[in-house]
Amino acid sequence: MPLRLLTFLSLLALVLAACGGTEAAVTATAPAGGAGSGAATAPSSPGAGAENPIIIGAAVHLTGWMAAYDTPPLMGARLAVKQINEAGGVLGRPLQLIELDGKTDQATVGNAAIQLIEQGAEVMIAPCDFDFGAPVGRAAQEAGIVGLSTCASSPLYGSEALGDLQFTVSMWNQTMSAAAAQFACKDMGWTTGATIVDTTTEYTQSLGEYFVDAFQEMGCTIVNEDTYLQGDMQIDAQIQRLQGLPEPPQVILLSTNMPDYAMMVRELRAAGFDTPLMGGDAMDTVEFYPAVGPDAGNNIFISTHSFVGPGVGPAMDEFLELYEAEYGGPPETAFAVMGWDTVNIIAQSIERAGSTDGPALAQAMEGVTFDLLSGSLTWSDAASGHAPDKEAFILEVKNGEPTFVKKIKPEYVPPT
Repeated sequence: MPLRLLTFLSLLALVLAACGGTEAAVTATAPAGGAGSGAATAPSSPGAGAENPIIIGAAVHLTGWMAAYDTPPLMGARLAVKQINEAGGVLGRPLQLIELDGKTDQATVGNAAIQLIEQGAEVMIAPCDFDFGAPVGRAAQEAGIVGLSTCASSPLYGSEALGDLQFTVSMWNQTMSAAAAQFACKDMGWTTGATIVDTTTEYTQSLGEYFVDAFQEMGCTIVNEDTYLQGDMQIDAQIQRLQGLPEPPQVILLSTNMPDYAMMVRELRAAGFDTPLMGGDAMDTVEFYPAVGPDAGNNIFISTHSFVGPGVGPAMDEFLELYEAEYGGPPETAFAVMGWDTVNIIAQSIERAGSTDGPALAQAMEGVTFDLLSGSLTWSDAASGHAPDKEAFILEVKNGEPTFVKKIKPEYVPPT
């Protein structure tokens, strides 16, 4: 076991006393699996002290289109639980992860959360989206326990909308969009932009709105704003409107989910637009890269949570080594780190609070800087929405593969 992981657990109390975090280091992606309805599965063996484990419930989507965003973090959470237990657990108790599949259905995932809480979950892990994750946060709040979404980036995912015990490990869309806008307008000098924004979900709509706000605040110009509905699977009309502009935009922001993201890229390229394209974290999935391929998969930039590859830093290198040893290959997307980060936050905060009591645990999470694979993270207090102060990673797609460009903490972040 790597020294850094051992050091994390053996010196945890000292680190937390200094209000620091830990450099997390393991994650995974794998084919969708886990439990359906019925009794929750517990894939992570509690080991010694199993008669009194700390139970973490995960009501997430392992089937349906949301599985692309929830399966990688869940695999990371499973591996983090395993590594922490091998190093002695938390407060002398092992962690136990129990799971149920929300099946990309809001009612189902809400009921799954209630069932996990009834089975003893003391902390809840929620899906990577506000619309499809909020039912889990509401169930956790009703039960008086802390809930964390692995990567919901909507500014609605926080204490204002869901309650004072609810958090997201993601940056909010304001940061994701502003980082993309700053990279485009200031770093690359693309002074004119256009958007095609999916209005189906709050996440996709606000991502586009915040990009427009930040791009214009930084002195650049939006020449066209267009909309789209998830599942239409064609953008002929949007392309015609772009072709009708006096001058083509220097950058186009796309905001949707997969598989629609790949369709948009292919149709724009087929129509002769070699313009730089930008997208949010929902573009960074295992399905996206092969779907665009080496021909269409160039000159594309993604604002996302992390980069699972070389060049980020020693903690990521360690993560990759542990991941490959456990799963037999490298992680496929940046979503893979989010579950590991979530479990490490839970473990640190329980140590800091001395218990899993909801209010005490939430207080232990507020105002503390966590040093994660997905960047440094500090939450505000509940009165301020549990707003996450976090940096974004910018990736460039070359020949159908993601490459790391830089981290950005934007100079300007649009207000909520």
